[in-house]
Amino acid sequence: MGDAAHLWSFMEGSVTPFGGFGIACAILLLVVLRFVVPRSNKRVLRAPLVLFLASVVLIVLSGFLEEGMQLRRFMRLTSVTTLLLSCARSLYLLLLHGVLARRRKHGKLFPGIFRDIIQVAAYAVVAFIVLHELGVDAGSLLTGSALLTAVIGLSLQDTLGNVFAGLAIQTQEPFEVGDWIQFDDDEDHTGEVLEINWRATRILTIDRIEVTVPNNTLARAAIRNYSKPTPLVRRNATILAPYDAPPARVHRLLSEAVVKVDGVRAHPAPDIQTIAFTERGVEYRVRYFIEKFDQRELIASRVRDRLWYALRRAALPIPPPQRRVTLIERNATMTEAEHVSQVADVERALLRIPLFQPLPHELAHELAIHTERRLYAPGEIVIQQGDYGEELFIVERGEVDVLVDAHDGMQHVATLRKDQFFGEMSLMTGEMRAATVRTDSEVCLLVVSKEALQPILEAEPALAEGLSRMLAERESQLDAASIRPVPEKKTRGDERRNELLGRIREFFSI
Repeated sequence: MGDAAHLWSFMEGSVTPFGGFGIACAILLLVVLRFVVPRSNKRVLRAPLVLFLASVVLIVLSGFLEEGMQLRRFMRLTSVTTLLLSCARSLYLLLLHGVLARRRKHGKLFPGIFRDIIQVAAYAVVAFIVLHELGVDAGSLLTGSALLTAVIGLSLQDTLGNVFAGLAIQTQEPFEVGDWIQFDDDEDHTGEVLEINWRATRILTIDRIEVTVPNNTLARAAIRNYSKPTPLVRRNATILAPYDAPPARVHRLLSEAVVKVDGVRAHPAPDIQTIAFTERGVEYRVRYFIEKFDQRELIASRVRDRLWYALRRAALPIPPPQRRVTLIERNATMTEAEHVSQVADVERALLRIPLFQPLPHELAHELAIHTERRLYAPGEIVIQQGDYGEELFIVERGEVDVLVDAHDGMQHVATLRKDQFFGEMSLMTGEMRAATVRTDSEVCLLVVSKEALQPILEAEPALAEGLSRMLAERESQLDAASIRPVPEKKTRGDERRNELLGRIREFFSI
């Protein structure tokens, strides 16, 4: 109480013919504000200046009245009150613009709620001083109105909840003015934060509709902030492609298309996922990154357009939603001609392999009929070192890498291309795979199994001798090229051919 009285006396203390130290303090604060407040915000000086001038006018008018008059006392009280309000407003502006100047350097603004709290606190101090001067005990007022305060508190429960939720939001800063947020699972509830005030937060949606959300609702919601920690946001687009289009080709086409779209970031790079096999076709998800979240729908439209054009140029139409039944008239002659053509292609591929060149035409044709054609994606393991196998593989299209498991990890020893083959020893003898073979690109392989070769050797047992000689020569070539590990002691020449011949006859029971 004594401090309030001293402050009042200080404000009334006489240093001029019309007033006291309060006028000097008010003038000093206004002068300082003149240099602190930016020129663009000079209008904020109007309030403290008007209050100061009003105080001076009241002091001057009260000087013409006689001592002891109630009007003179009222005017003096009002003049000091307006002077205190002017000083309080000036101090608030001085503190506010000083803090704002520092926070702007770090890209942050002082929250509006805290600005209001500071201003209300300053005016509350003025009110406390004025009440004390009038002889009113502010402390007894607060104590005596406890019941009234409780009633008001209950009636304003929701409002107070919003106020405290707003304070929590400003303190924890889950979002700031200018951030793009989504405050529930509904994508329509996504927008840019315009203002965070005492009661609610104003949000501007992508449809340019302003939505006011109570702070209490935001405090209970799971908030997705698309502007933090960085403006980088990943978006998705889906598209369908025909079943007869290899996924590796579609992935390449879509990747090249989306990375060139305006608004899509090149880093991190977009990626393509095969996500479903539907009745219409294969469904692919294109994932890409953007920074301009307010343009997300426009960028998404550009991405979908570019994907359509990419598939159209590649003659890969998007499968229509309706089912189509295609009736193709085929006769036995057409079917037989198509089958003969496919078998002839396989037969020519087999006869380009030294291992099968000794086969007579009839047996090569029979083997071609039972040879399987398989398609592999990039990066697939065809055979694994150490596994048992009974198949030989011929590269018809693409490339495969031959890898050997050494002490220091997998080592690349060779790359096999069109008309090269692997797995011949496992086919003929059933021994373990000597290396791992992995596809380097999309690969089409011709697969000759033991079941396909069995009737050939049973019909012509003498072929086993020629095959054993070819295997021995092939093994020598691989050893010379260091494609497979060579034991310290190994048989050579006729002895090795005889050994392989015995193993072939035992394996095929001929």
